[in-house]
Amino acid sequence: MVAVLLLVLGSFFWLRVSRKTEWIALRLVVTNDAWWYEGSAPQWWYAEGLTTGQTAKNTFGETIAEITNVQSFDVGAYYRRAFIDLKVKGYYDAKRGIYMYNYQPLQIGKPLDLTFGKNNVRGIVTYIENAPQVFTEKTIEVFIPAVRLWVAQSYKEGVEMRDSEGRTLAKVLSVSITPTTAQEVVNVFPDVAEVKFAPDQFYDLRLTLSLQTFESGGVSYFVDRAAIKVGERIWFQFPQTVVRQAEITRIIE
Repeated sequence: MVAVLLLVLGSFFWLRVSRKTEWIALRLVVTNDAWWYEGSAPQWWYAEGLTTGQTAKNTFGETIAEITNVQSFDVGAYYRRAFIDLKVKGYYDAKRGIYMYNYQPLQIGKPLDLTFGKNNVRGIVTYIENAPQVFTEKTIEVFIPAVRLWVAQSYKEGVEMRDSEGRTLAKVLSVSITPTTAQEVVNVFPDVAEVKFAPDQFYDLRLTLSLQTFESGGVSYFVDRAAIKVGERIWFQFPQTVVRQAEITRIIE
């Protein structure tokens, strides 16, 4: 029995030291769901303690994962979207044609659990080795119809949406406020009948914004995954105000 145990342990150790390992670059979207798709954004505290340079170690004290970049930003209420770039120590299984890490297959769409100090992180693998590194600045115009005056006046030139590292994701370049062209404004309140308002209490807005985008499959996307296309809807979370369901009316450059 002891001989068998020693043989198993010896085989395990031999496989471990003889297998060729390498650093594999990954990108995760942090999620508190266990589904193969992205799931809902986690609460703000879940990703707050994650920083570039943090490492994860195995039982032998070896570094097996390191965070190389964190991009976390407000998506409304008490939620944040968080993307993590990291490198993990694994190997390539030529027979199966996949990378392996900590005896888990690394595949796009699969969840991955890691521990960095006091932070246990669950994320969905979105890229392996080819995460988009280059962001392109685009300027767009959006239209927001029929909002109250105090809402319209909350949008200011120069207001910026930033990530947790202080990097600018979007910036308001100009604001145009005009009386609404709507003939009637109807708001639906929860558990209350529809309420109609006179249009002279509302205003239309046109905002010009610069934003950071990346390209995939020939389509440009905002960092929160909105497609940059005329007619698409897009949201922005600024420090003191939110742009809700704005319609992209023009892509300037």
